[in-house]
Amino acid sequence: MADEMLSGNEAPLVFEASVPSTNDVAIDAALGGAPHGWAVCADEQTAGRGRRGHAWASPAGSLYMSVVLRPQVPMQHFIALPAVCAMGVIDALHGLGLAGNVGIKWPNDIVARVDADDRTPTAFDNKLAGILVEARASEAGPFAVVGMGVNMHPVEIEVPAEGNVPKAPRALMPVSLDELLGEAAGTVEVPDVARRLRDAVIARVDTWAALVYEGRASVGPLAPILSEYFDLVPMLGHQVAVLSPNGRLMNTGVFAGLDVWGRACVMTPGGEQTYPAEAVSLRAL
Repeated sequence: MADEMLSGNEAPLVFEASVPSTNDVAIDAALGGAPHGWAVCADEQTAGRGRRGHAWASPAGSLYMSVVLRPQVPMQHFIALPAVCAMGVIDALHGLGLAGNVGIKWPNDIVARVDADDRTPTAFDNKLAGILVEARASEAGPFAVVGMGVNMHPVEIEVPAEGNVPKAPRALMPVSLDELLGEAAGTVEVPDVARRLRDAVIARVDTWAALVYEGRASVGPLAPILSEYFDLVPMLGHQVAVLSPNGRLMNTGVFAGLDVWGRACVMTPGGEQTYPAEAVSLRAL
């Protein structure tokens, strides 16, 4: 298994036109013995899903990929994988020339700013990619798959009219690589982006797993990466709305930080509150 970890970027990367869910394909492959770094990329998903079981719209024209992960760490440390994988995606996007214009929306969505000169807290209110990590146990040991959906081309969505609806935190608007890269977009193709993403994610996972093995995660699974992760979350230090899974406003405050288990710390009018990613989402105000 150690050899597989070191050569994860040499594992097969399979391309398909359409699949129900790349995560399901990767899970089946992993259960069948697919190695660390094995990946499947599709032009379309017919039954994609996001966090908390939400449907994930997956029309043709974007990139959908899932990668098998077999980090040699205790399974309870897998809770850090969404953050680790998000950092890998950021690494790949930096390689495409987007350094400074992409970031992580806690815990692992990839957001971007269209105007590089916009320094306001809501500048990163454009969603470029979504990430879903699912862990499984098997006879060969625990594994996870990370699913990534990246907007390659402009996405059109319907924005409901405000009417008399009370003001709510603004939803993230989609943005694509084409829009962010401008004239350079014509030189970027799906197979190249897929390989960049897979290799960068594997590199991040392997580096983190080595730090865990060295004992650097004894206080919590995110401890080895937390300070660097902070720098990639543009919402930190700003006013946020705390939303329930169904979108209900639960609280407001300043997004003050994260703990070593990946929970968000928000300074609310009633004091500091800690929220796990499974229970809430945060939206900039």
